[in-house]
Parts: sequence; structure tokens; C-alpha cells
Amino acid sequence: MYIVTPDQMKAAEAAADKKGVSYLQLMENAGKAVYDEILKIIPSVNGVKALVFCGKGNNGGDGFVIARHLAKNNAFVTVVLASDIPSDGIARQQYDNITDRDNISVIPISQADITDNYDIIIDAVFGTGFHGTLPEKLSEIFGKLSHSRALKIAVDIPSGADSISGACSESALKCDITVTFAAIKTGMLLSPAKSFCGKIVTADIGIDDHCFKKIGNIPVLMNNSLAADAIPVRNDNSHKGCFGKLLIIAGSDSMSGAAAMNTMGALRSGAGLVKLFSVPSVINRVGSSIYECTFHTAVSTPDGFISKENIPVLEAIAENFDCISVGSGMGNNDNTAAITERMIQLCGEKNIPLIIDADGLNSIADRIDIIRNSNCPAVLTPHPRELGRLLGTDVSEVLSDRLAAAQKLARLTNAVICAKGMPTYIVSPDDCYASYTGNGGLSRGGSGDVLTGIISGIVTSDSRSLTDNPSLLTESAAAGVYVFGLSADIAAKKLSMTGMLPTDAANSLPEAYRQLGR
Repeated sequence: MYIVTPDQMKAAEAAADKKGVSYLQLMENAGKAVYDEILKIIPSVNGVKALVFCGKGNNGGDGFVIARHLAKNNAFVTVVLASDIPSDGIARQQYDNITDRDNISVIPISQADITDNYDIIIDAVFGTGFHGTLPEKLSEIFGKLSHSRALKIAVDIPSGADSISGACSESALKCDITVTFAAIKTGMLLSPAKSFCGKIVTADIGIDDHCFKKIGNIPVLMNNSLAADAIPVRNDNSHKGCFGKLLIIAGSDSMSGAAAMNTMGALRSGAGLVKLFSVPSVINRVGSSIYECTFHTAVSTPDGFISKENIPVLEAIAENFDCISVGSGMGNNDNTAAITERMIQLCGEKNIPLIIDADGLNSIADRIDIIRNSNCPAVLTPHPRELGRLLGTDVSEVLSDRLAAAQKLARLTNAVICAKGMPTYIVSPDDCYASYTGNGGLSRGGSGDVLTGIISGIVTSDSRSLTDNPSLLTESAAAGVYVFGLSADIAAKKLSMTGMLPTDAANSLPEAYRQLGR
């Protein structure tokens, strides 16, 4: 299932029209899809009273189609014109199709006397192009009807909701169901708009997969099934050697927790063997609380960071591992830069997946071309400010379109980019996913370290060849992001967003994997 912006949806509709599914047919299909959804809840609409609010654009045209189907099946329909009668186009054609029916009354909103005696209320006023605030009269009516016991359905998106940002008028109609067409619109899954959508149903109206693929690399919505498919199944005959070996290069005197959380995320996410490479102080602390990993003691700088003197050792042991992660809690300094750069080169030479996080990213922000030039199979996990540094741009520009920023970085590096936020976008030059799991409880230091460990663990445990499976890294990273968000949602439900910690999300991973059947 795709997630699209209004412009992308228009492009998909245009592609469908070019293939022979006309705009008029798309409108017919959309209205019929909403009517069919009504029948799933109210099997017979005979004698039912329906109130249909219609705008003057194509969303209103969909509403006229719905009204026609309801009336044809003996419902009593009141159509409220939220603005003028459509002057022309296909919406006008659909309006003309309802004016001669005895059981449809059409009234302007100025004459609407709204009482709570309807069985069905349909919002078909504004579509995905809406921005700003609802008109005063409509706002007043929707505010009252939100408390109605009637079945309330939004057509494509609730009127008053911004389909990109998720902003929403407080007086929008609070719907039981939103029937959206062909693809979910970006803002529908963001607060506060998502609380007005109710259950979201995506209806097929004749826009096939090829129409969306013509648009470009648009996000696929992550779900339980996609995440589970990317996580190896464990059977009774498996052993630790079946699920790979992971090397984690992480931590420093002042950031031992980053190494610990990274390690715990990896151990909880399927890696067969995990080795932490860090300075003595970190190993002493982590070793006292995490028993399932092994350790390699690194040479420390005088101020407690992993020294670049360790590079020959890392070169000697790296090829023994199926995946390497670097950066968590290492500090942004010349030593981290040298280690990260050499790991990029080495993983490119050996075709070993490399997960680069935090200080690993910051330390090479001025020379990201080394990732592409080395052919390193890499996953980068930047938050918006780190993404800005890597692109050499201001964070405000990144936040204005995180997806575009992530796609640009993916093209520049030929890597998988996990652009953290809500949603988190997981992007490669050829694939794109969006994950909406997770919550505000993750707005704490340490969350990114757990995520890096989870992605590393999933990548490590997958024995498939990168050469034979070019989408493996993207799918594994997307699954890791989704699972981490799911575990955070589980933790928040138990503990609250305010009270939970990143370690609570890590400790909720077993339940998240159980829910996925893994």
C-alpha cells in the first residue's frame, strides 16, 4: 500500500486516465466504493436517512455518486451543498444525475437545519487539496454532528484535515470510517488528523500499481506482514551459527549506555553472535549487565574514546563478521572519523553490511562520497539535524520535506537511509518505505542506539546474499524501524509515553516479535 501526497495522487490519476480509466469512471468507482463500505455495516439501506455534505469539486462529485446509490436503494437522502453548485466538469455531471430523484432533497448549507435524526452522515466537502480552516457554518455543523450516533464516513480524507502535514481543524467531523482511494494520503496517519479519520479503508478505484510506479520512488506503508517477511524464521533445528555474527564498534568513557543499548537491541533482534568492540571502561560496565555477548577490548585515547590505533586490529577481525555497526556513543572526533572511514572502505572490499549511526555519521559528514566510492553496502540512520549535516543544508530545509532529503542522500551515497521522525522513511535509490509505528516516548537520548542494534541484528541474522537480493538491506532496515516503533508502542501502553525509556522499548522487543510471529 502506497502513501502519497496530493500531487502524487493527481499524477497517478492522470496515468490511469491515460491508460483508459477516465476521471469520470474513477469518480464513479470512488462513490461506489464508499457505498459498498456502508453496506458492510448497514446491509440494507432501505428507509435509512442519510445526510451527504458535498463540496463543489471532485470530492463533492464523489458525494453525489454516493447519494445516487443510496437513493437508488431506497434510502432517504439529504444533500447539503457546502458551497456553490459545481459549475462544470465531471462533478457537475454527477450533480445533474441526482436532481430528478424523489428521495433526494438538495439544500444549501444556509438552510440546513441539522438534528441528530440521521443514520448515515457523509463528509464529501473538501478533498486532499484542503489547507487552512473550515468555513464558519460548516465548522459549526460538523462540530455538532461529531457527537451524533450516526455512522459517519469521510470521503478520501476528513474535510479540514491537511493531507500532507496532518494538521486538522478542531471542528472537523470526527468520523467512524474514512474511505480513501487507491493510496493512503501522507497526513492521514499523523496527529491530529488521524484521530478524525477513524478506521481507514483503502479502496481500489481502478488505479493500478503501474500508475504509481510511473510517479517515481514513492513510499510503501510498512505493516506487520512486510516486517515479518524481512525477519528470518527460526526453527527447532537452527543454532547460533545460522543467524550470523555481528561486530558492534561503539561507546566511550562518557557514553557507555549507547554501547549497551545498541548491544541489547541487536541481541533482542536475532543475531546469533554479538561482539562489542569498545574501551575498557565500557566493557566493564556493559559486561556487568549484559551476559549474552562477547567483548574485544580496544585501545583507548587519553580522554576515553576508541583510538584509531585499533584500525589494524579491526582490519584483521572484520572479515569474520556478517555485519558491522559503527558510531554509537563514539564521540565526534578524528579517531571516530578514521575508524568509520576505514570500516566503510573495508566493508566495501568485503561486501559486509555496515550500519552507521550517530557519531559515525557526524564524523564523516564532510566527505560522504566515500560511501559511494567504496561500494559499501551501508545503512545510515540520521535524525533530521544529522541528515542536514550530511547534505550540507539547514535542518529547517530537511524538515520541510524529509522524504526528499532522504532520497537525495540515498542517491548521493547509494546507501539505505533511515530518516528518523514521524513517519520514519527508509529509502534506497530503488525502494522506499514509511513506518508510522512509535510514539513520543522515544523522544529521548538512547533511542537511536537501540534502533541501530535492532537493524544490525536483523541484517546479521539474514543469511541471504546481498548480491542475489539487492533489496535485502532496505527491507531489513524497514523491518527494524517498524519493529522498534511497535515495541515502543507496547512499552507506552504499559508505562506511558512520559514514563517509558528506550530500554523499555528494547525490553518490549520479544512481545513485538511475538506479534509478528517471529
